Amino acid sequence: MLLYSVRWPGVVFCMTLYCATFFLTRYGGAEDAPGNTSEQTGLLLFMLPGLVAALINRYTPLAQALLAAVAATPCCLLIGMSGGLISSAPLQELAWMTSAIFWCGFGALLVMLWRTLAASHITR
Repeated sequence: MLLYSVRWPGVVFCMTLYCATFFLTRYGGAEDAPGNTSEQTGLLLFMLPGLVAALINRYTPLAQALLAAVAATPCCLLIGMSGGLISSAPLQELAWMTSAIFWCGFGALLVMLWRTLAASHITR
């Protein structure tokens, strides 16, 4: 019963935030200059949808964040392919998308860690 307490409006909201973050970081007009690190640090922005998903759902935050990320990634890929936005190799695009899913889950894990530490601090 992994998806029993997942709130679906939260998943849809997280998917929307994930797609917006995806297109802003990947195709937001960042220049490919040699000293530009915006694409490397842009992956850290994917913690935001995970943080929001974990704050919305208290019982299964990681499941909600990963469900939204895994469901939104093919949508983003299809929109990117139909719009002609994808210009890199498919394997490189797959690696970038996998990293985005990881960082989204990591954002949810940070909220879970914060809640655990706060609960242990209160009980002392």
